[in-house]
Amino acid sequence: MNQFPDLTSFSLEAVLTILGMAAVTYGMRLGGLLMADRLPQHGRWAHVLERLPGAVLISVWVPSALSAGAIGIAGAVATVVTMALARNLFAAMAVGMVLVGIGRYFFG
Repeated sequence: MNQFPDLTSFSLEAVLTILGMAAVTYGMRLGGLLMADRLPQHGRWAHVLERLPGAVLISVWVPSALSAGAIGIAGAVATVVTMALARNLFAAMAVGMVLVGIGRYFFG
């Protein structure tokens, strides 16, 4: 018979880790808010900073799609095409996820 772990008790290490991650996360957000006035609003660096979130997202997304094989690549292509045509992020993500899900169901 399978034994499920006891989820009603926490170790001190787990609680301290969670609190530490929360402090770092909110510290980064607060730092961003406090530094926003000092960031360039015009020019080359402003343009670079505008594009940075997309670059970070792509640096995570592309290796994941490539490591998933043909199905992952097809899902990525479907996502990009849907975004280019519909200009709707939710629709693009839904099309990519549905395509990958169907592909994994039928093709393993």
